Amino acid sequence: MKILFVSPFLPYPGVPHAGGKLLDYLLSLVVRRHSVHLVSRYYPGEERHFTDLRGKLSGLDVVPADGPVESSNLGSILSTVRSYVRLARQADIAAHRERFDLCQVENTQTGYFWDPPPDLPAALTCTDIIAKPAYRRYEVSQGLKRVATFAAWKMKYAVERRAVSRYGTVFTLSDEDREWANRLYPEVRIRVLYYPGGIDHAGLPRQEIPGRVLFVGALQRPLNIQYLRFLAEKVWPDVRREIPDAELLVVGGGLPEKEQELLSGIPGVRLTGFVENLELEYKSASVFAAPILSGGGVIVKILDAMAAGVPVVTTSFGNEVIRAEAGKDILVADSPEDFSRALVMLLKDPEMRNVVAERGHRHLAANFSEERLIRTLDAAYQELIRPAG
Repeated sequence: MKILFVSPFLPYPGVPHAGGKLLDYLLSLVVRRHSVHLVSRYYPGEERHFTDLRGKLSGLDVVPADGPVESSNLGSILSTVRSYVRLARQADIAAHRERFDLCQVENTQTGYFWDPPPDLPAALTCTDIIAKPAYRRYEVSQGLKRVATFAAWKMKYAVERRAVSRYGTVFTLSDEDREWANRLYPEVRIRVLYYPGGIDHAGLPRQEIPGRVLFVGALQRPLNIQYLRFLAEKVWPDVRREIPDAELLVVGGGLPEKEQELLSGIPGVRLTGFVENLELEYKSASVFAAPILSGGGVIVKILDAMAAGVPVVTTSFGNEVIRAEAGKDILVADSPEDFSRALVMLLKDPEMRNVVAERGHRHLAANFSEERLIRTLDAAYQELIRPAG
């Protein structure tokens, strides 16, 4: 088949965010069996990847993304909106210039801005069901804040509803998001793409450094900064009291200077900045910490840690889409006290670390395999192009 992909981010090996990483992996599977034309935004500095992409694809059209969006900066938001409008315009040009069997569009925002031609079977990938965390924030808010969170929930619901209504199939990345989507948008056909963990790992040997706890995140993002501060300020002091030589290794680029100064002053915390090969960091950790404090989509870094054979401590939100068995495949702790207790328990008990890591790896293999993803994708594509009746 000839497939048009439309994406808000450029996919390439080593892309420093989960969305691009997942799309790069997906395209590596699809181009084995189909002809793929990609329309994508790109950020400054990513031009060097165009040549490699053109060697893999039947066609490539790109528009500039003008840098990462800053939610508190109106100019940045307007610039991002303009780049999505340009992306939609370029997708229209591609869809009318050539004949495609179907198209696949990445991310809700892209689906909101681009309406595929009526005669082109179309699928939309919702990396997250964005109305879900917005509704949860509304549920727990109080006072005047409740009015603001209600407005935010209704706005995100309206955006997502408009986006998904345009597509014959909507992909979510987890059963949890599928269940939410079925409740919120019952008229839409939902399928789940279960991405494997460790999709860019080379199979390096495990070289555990005793006492090392690993945190990974794109640290220009406010949510990841919130998670890191929870770990470093509320959890880590208790861990260090129990294990004075424990190390919290923080991997990720974009951390603001003010946050760097604050975190660098906490004993045992080490900041690496952006790291090209994350697999080396996973393979060196005794424990992986993922203090996810609000519900979103699948947490790719947890899957990557499981794939690397590292035991994981996370929250109920972190595990809700992975659905590993708490206390056996993964340790789940929601309060700072419980989180530090779980970290200490694993750091002090090598046998427990090995058991949790092995069970986590088995859970990953059973539920997030490449074979399962390919079967789902093939079935969904056939469903899309099959004539009605």
